[in-house]
Amino acid sequence: MAQNNFFLWVTSGDLHCGLPLEHVQEIFRPLPVQALGNAPDFVNGLARVRGEAVPVVDLGRLLGLRQDHGPGRFVRLKVDGRRAVLAVDQVLGLRELSPSSAGALPPLFSRGLPAVEALGALDRSLFLLLSAARLMPPEGAAA
Repeated sequence: MAQNNFFLWVTSGDLHCGLPLEHVQEIFRPLPVQALGNAPDFVNGLARVRGEAVPVVDLGRLLGLRQDHGPGRFVRLKVDGRRAVLAVDQVLGLRELSPSSAGALPPLFSRGLPAVEALGALDRSLFLLLSAARLMPPEGAAA
């Protein structure tokens, strides 16, 4: 789990997800995206953000969800000099979580959800804690 316990709470479909706040740079309305032919299915393409071409990762497709609508918000992330935009349905706000509120993924899901760091429950809903570093692996690591 992230070192500090503050997360940006976002949704994709019915899933609630937390992004470590220390990796969030900004939140904005979706921008035009240029598709790339050889990109993985969950990468929409590139968007021009503040003059820089940044890959756009679709959270729903990354998690295996199929949606018929476009994203409601873009969240720009930065980890160790690497940048990406995460396309999400909604940004709900900030949430502080105690380290005991989330645990490891069941082994059945650990390989199929590479960007997910932990699973937890709030009230009656499940949530996923995402690893920004796993969303943006260093060059060559994804290969």
